[in-house]
Amino acid sequence: MIDFFFFFGYHSLEINMKWIDWKSENAGPIRRVDAVDLFRFFVLFFMIQGHLFRAYLLPAIRQEQWYRIHEVLHGFVAPGFLFAAGFAAFLSFHNKRQNYIHMDRAFFKRLRRILFVIAVGYWIHLPFLSLGKTLRFMRMGKADEFLRVDILQCIGISLLFFILLAVLLKNERIVVLFSALAGALFFLLPETVKGIRLHPAVDPYFNYNVSMFPIFPWAGFLCIGIVTAYIYSLLKKEVFFKLVLVSSILIFPWFFILSGKLYFKTELTLTGNLNKTGGIFLLLCLSEWLLRKYGGSFLDILKKAGTESLFVYVLHLFIIFNSVFRPGLKPLFANSLNVLQALLLFFAVQLTVFAVSLLYNHVKEKWPLLWRLGFIFFWTAFSLIFVLRPH
Repeated sequence: MIDFFFFFGYHSLEINMKWIDWKSENAGPIRRVDAVDLFRFFVLFFMIQGHLFRAYLLPAIRQEQWYRIHEVLHGFVAPGFLFAAGFAAFLSFHNKRQNYIHMDRAFFKRLRRILFVIAVGYWIHLPFLSLGKTLRFMRMGKADEFLRVDILQCIGISLLFFILLAVLLKNERIVVLFSALAGALFFLLPETVKGIRLHPAVDPYFNYNVSMFPIFPWAGFLCIGIVTAYIYSLLKKEVFFKLVLVSSILIFPWFFILSGKLYFKTELTLTGNLNKTGGIFLLLCLSEWLLRKYGGSFLDILKKAGTESLFVYVLHLFIIFNSVFRPGLKPLFANSLNVLQALLLFFAVQLTVFAVSLLYNHVKEKWPLLWRLGFIFFWTAFSLIFVLRPH
């Protein structure tokens, strides 16, 4: 709903109110949006905190009222990931539309990256570092655990949908219009598609009983990111963030914060999804305000860490939970920590994850050939071990 207001209302203003100096001066390519990179960092920060508290806090603590509020606030994390992915996808299309029109080498490179994100989503579900054991595990009726759709698969499939629209429709405004329509359908039809059953490999993208992130309604947040990025390309930066701030105030669930009781529910209703969008917009505005007010080397470091969201996501899962290589910290601390202990462990994990991600980013930027060789070596070695390891 808010997408249509943005798209039609402000597109009309662009046409009929040219005497107001609102239009962006960026006729050409748009460089990275610093506020979105800092926004990604905050989303990653709260993601790690939320996952660690859920896995390690004592069960009695997780029954307290403050923890229910904690869970509601962490309901903004996954939508934030999808929103940022959609925002970046539109800017890529805006800056390099010819790549999509001609489907050149750069286009297929981007397509390969999206498929890699989906593949990593399944890779982190591997139950064993052995192809034979994994196949036996799936034949025992446990395929759902491997095939379930998490946030990475949801992002990847949603980006493939956007690329399909970009290739078929080509015109930027029409692509955004169809993305807005798709976003509305993703939010409005989850109950309609809930009962649909498809092939076991595809069914988890629609089945709530298997997956936490089916594409209905979650892909709608990526569509909101696309539409929001389009508006960013039309308006001056200061006007854009004022508009986003007003929107966040209108649809953020302030009644949840101001009331003494917990009225706001986490169900994926249309109202709940708009409330989550309000939280996304508010965090984006906060990121922009911090950069404008306190911009400097420290925030630059946080932005850089935010650019490695895939690496941070995978690494924190391996540390907090388990990986196909070895158990993480969960066997040591699961359901056993009080709040202070969980906070101390959280800061230790947070510092470790972001320090390693910054090192990874440094190597990738300063020694790209070394990074590429390391990347190829890791995946080649893993593939060989996975296939050849005894059953």
